[in-house]
Amino acid sequence: MKKENIFFLGVFCLAFLILPVSSFAQSCPNITTVKGTSVTFVGELTDAGGDAVNYVWFEYGKSGAFNQKTIEKSLTQEGVYCITVDNLEPCTTYSYRAGARNSAGTSYGETKTFNTTCGVEVSLKANGFDGQTTVPYSSSVTLSWNSSNANSCTASGDWSGSKNLSGSELISSLVSPKNFTITCTGSAGSASDSVYVSVGTQSASATITVNKRVRNVSDGTDYSESVYADPGEMISFSIEIIAGNQALDNLIVKDALPDKLTYRQNSLKIDNVLVSGDIFSGLSIGSLSANQKKTITFEADLAGSDKFDFGETSLINSVLVYSGQVSNSDTAKVIVNKKAVAGATTIKTGLTNNLFLDSFLIPFLIAVFLVWIFKARIIKWEEWLDEKKRDYEKYKSEKNLNLRIKKIRMKEL
Repeated sequence: MKKENIFFLGVFCLAFLILPVSSFAQSCPNITTVKGTSVTFVGELTDAGGDAVNYVWFEYGKSGAFNQKTIEKSLTQEGVYCITVDNLEPCTTYSYRAGARNSAGTSYGETKTFNTTCGVEVSLKANGFDGQTTVPYSSSVTLSWNSSNANSCTASGDWSGSKNLSGSELISSLVSPKNFTITCTGSAGSASDSVYVSVGTQSASATITVNKRVRNVSDGTDYSESVYADPGEMISFSIEIIAGNQALDNLIVKDALPDKLTYRQNSLKIDNVLVSGDIFSGLSIGSLSANQKKTITFEADLAGSDKFDFGETSLINSVLVYSGQVSNSDTAKVIVNKKAVAGATTIKTGLTNNLFLDSFLIPFLIAVFLVWIFKARIIKWEEWLDEKKRDYEKYKSEKNLNLRIKKIRMKEL
C-alpha cells in the first residue's frame, strides 16, 4: 500500500472513533468530552505511514467554520492522544475535525459537532414578584427560586446556607426591610438574583384577608390550597378578598403566574362577572366597605409534557392585594406530575448504535477482510490440511504394520 494511502487511513480513524480507546492514553477520556465551556478532543493515529514523526491537531469553530486550531502534537508512534481547549462560549454548537501531517502531506478527518454547556441561570422571587415587593408589618414573605444548569445554590444577605436547586421558603415576622440573594454555581460558571422586601406600617384598625385557592378544572376538583395536575390540563385560580372592620379604598390586585402556566384569555371574573384588565400588572377592584368580600377567578393552561421533567414539579402562584392603607398576600400550589412512559428506554442496538454501521458496513468490512486473508494466503489453510492428512496417513500405516507384526508372532507361537 502506498504511504499516502496508509497516512489517510490513519487520519480517517482519528476522527471516526467507533471502538473504545486503547491503553496508549490512559489519561485521555474514551471519547471527545465537554465539561462546561471546555472540551477535550480525543483522537487515534492508527497508521504512521512509515514516518518517524507525525503531527496532529484539531480545527474547530462555530456555524460549521474551522477558524480556530489547537496546538499541534508530535507523535512518534501510533496511538490515542487528546488535546484540551478552555474558555469556549457557553450554550454554543461547535464543529470540529481532526488534522494530521507527515511527509505524505496533510489530511483531515470527518466533521463532527459538540455543544458547550449553557450558562447558569437563577430566578428569585418574593411572594411571586421580582425585584421589590412590600409586605405588612410583622407579616411573612414566601421566597421561591428556580435555577438551570447549576450544581449548587447558596443564600446570602438576610438569609444564609445551602439551598436546593429550586424550592421555596417562608420568612416570618418581618419588621424591617430585608434583602435576599441566592447564587447558583455550575460547570459553566455562576449566577445570582436578589429581591428586596420592604415592610409597611399598618393601621391597627385597617385589615384585609386574602385567600388564594386553586382547582383542577380538567379533573373537576374543588378549590383548595394545592392541587395535583397532569401536563396540558386546565387550572382555575380563586382569590378571596375580605375587608376588616374598616373600609378600604383603591385596592389593587397583582397576581404572579409561574412559568409553564399560561393565562386563558377572557376568563377573568370578579364575583362571577367577566371583567377586562390585567391582573398580572395590577388590577384595580375599587373599594371595599367594612367586612365586604370580593372573589376574583381566572383560568390558566398547563404547558405540555415536553416542558416538564419526569416526576413532580411544584408551581407556586402568588397574589398581592394592597392599597395605601393595607397589604396582604397568599399563595396556591399546582403540583404537576409527569409520568415516565412504560418501556421507554435507551438501549444500544450494536457496536456503534448506528443501524447502517452495525447491520451492513461493519459486517461487510469483516467479510471483505476474511476473503482478503484467504486469497492472500496469509493463513496457509490448504498446506495445513495437507500436512494433517499426511500425519494421519502415517499414523494409519504404522497402526496396520503393528497389527500385522502382532499376527505373525501369534502364528509362531
